[in-house]
Amino acid sequence: MITPQTLEILRCPMDPKREARLVLEGTKLFCSRCQLQFRIREGFPSLLIEEATLPDGCHDPNELPCQRRKPAPASL
Repeated sequence: MITPQTLEILRCPMDPKREARLVLEGTKLFCSRCQLQFRIREGFPSLLIEEATLPDGCHDPNELPCQRRKPAPASL
């Protein structure tokens, strides 16, 4: 079982800034930003990217919003 205190600490491993919180829904954790899904096995979250389920419409982890790089501002 994941306690509220543990849930406060957990962050999405795909978020480069480690700011995206994970939300508990049933037996899965969801990234609050990109909706990447992580399974919970025997009470322990599996935060391995290789085992995560991508959100609908996303076919590759590089397509996740947190992985898309913003273009650098044009220099003058």
